[in-house]
Amino acid sequence: MPSHAPQAARPPRPSRRKWPGRAALALLGLAALDGLAWQAAQHELGRMVADWSTQLRRQGWTPAPGQTARGGSFLTARLTLHNPRLNGPAGNRTIVWGADRITLSLSLLHPLTVRIGLDGTQAARLTGPDTDQALRLQAEDARLFLPLGLPADAPTGHATWAARSLTLQILNPDGHTTDLTLHDLRGHGLWNGQASPDSSRVALTTHAATIDLPPTWPLPTAPTDAHRLSDAGLTVSFPGGTAIPLLVQDLHARWTHLSLSAVGTAHLAAPGGAEGAFTLSIAGIGQTVRTLDHAGTLSPDLTRLVTAIDQLAAGSPNAITAPATPDAPALTDRPISLPLRLNAGMVFIGALPLGHITDWLR
Repeated sequence: MPSHAPQAARPPRPSRRKWPGRAALALLGLAALDGLAWQAAQHELGRMVADWSTQLRRQGWTPAPGQTARGGSFLTARLTLHNPRLNGPAGNRTIVWGADRITLSLSLLHPLTVRIGLDGTQAARLTGPDTDQALRLQAEDARLFLPLGLPADAPTGHATWAARSLTLQILNPDGHTTDLTLHDLRGHGLWNGQASPDSSRVALTTHAATIDLPPTWPLPTAPTDAHRLSDAGLTVSFPGGTAIPLLVQDLHARWTHLSLSAVGTAHLAAPGGAEGAFTLSIAGIGQTVRTLDHAGTLSPDLTRLVTAIDQLAAGSPNAITAPATPDAPALTDRPISLPLRLNAGMVFIGALPLGHITDWLR
């Protein structure tokens, strides 16, 4: 008879009936862990609100967090403050602020970041000697992100923010309003209370894809984007030390075909009014004039003047004979630099006054 080698015994296969039970145990364990994490996150959010309230009281402010409601979803804890209020001193003035709601949340997907939702309406009022200014802010999908565990009195820190849209309404005492709406807003900032004059005490960078300008501003009704800025960005900082100048490291935007940018320094709290000196760069004047002329919002004489300037430049001995391109635009589209000054709140280009800052807001 042929001989056969002995074969190792196969382990018994687990019964398929045991898998549903094991899956149920795993889900039960996951739910228990999520519940424990939710409780810990709610405790951390409550502690954060209490710490910030205590620190604000020490600085002379009166915070009122309003009614609180706990909630959340899978892997996320949420604490909502309904009708929060805050008022306190700002130099010799007083600020009163309120909001429909503020939502704080923590997620296990981003365990080191606190997300603060600012959806809904907020309002603030600044009162004091010769001051009575009110603001209303309407936000859509607006979020502020802070590091988890950041103390309210931390000397240093950083934050980021984003919003689908942000509408700022400036309410003047005479009843007039000025509305600005920023779309697709992004930005980040940092602060350092121990900064020296050679470093930044506060610095921020922010960018908006578009900004809807106030409809009451005397701008052309055509083309369709005449009441809108695009690709608007701002980078500013306040250095340490006793002096508080505002350093504008980058301010840029586009209006129709016009590119605008500025850099400079300003003292916004100067005794006689805001003071500052900037360099304003402008490019695309010729194309903008031609576009406005095509829309019928400019005198044809100005368009003919722009065309004549370009033709004279093309006929000069040093002219570029090739057609205008982005790298070698027509003379009237090339960048020019102008001195921009603030003097006692008045805006000047060179020696030409453009009006007071507050006049623009009205």
